[in-house]
Amino acid sequence: MITIFDYSPTPQELNDIRFDSFSLCLKFGIETSKELTPELYKELVSQDNAYYDLASLFEFRGDQEKADQFWNKLPKETRLNGLGYDCADIAI
Repeated sequence: MITIFDYSPTPQELNDIRFDSFSLCLKFGIETSKELTPELYKELVSQDNAYYDLASLFEFRGDQEKADQFWNKLPKETRLNGLGYDCADIAI
């Protein structure tokens, strides 16, 4: 599985993409009481979750072309509805 750790993220980059146990739960619905380490991350996340973080990492690095390569690896439904646009408009 390819992850952010294949691209040597700095501590600041890990902070920028919210690499911690609480954010893992918020982003992907994965709960753990353990400290998030690269090994635990690789154990818990799916490849799609890893693509999301990779795309975020490259956006923070200012490499939109590389970020788009990873965004495009995500399933269409995730790209459209799973990135913060998953609300439903309901007429009252």
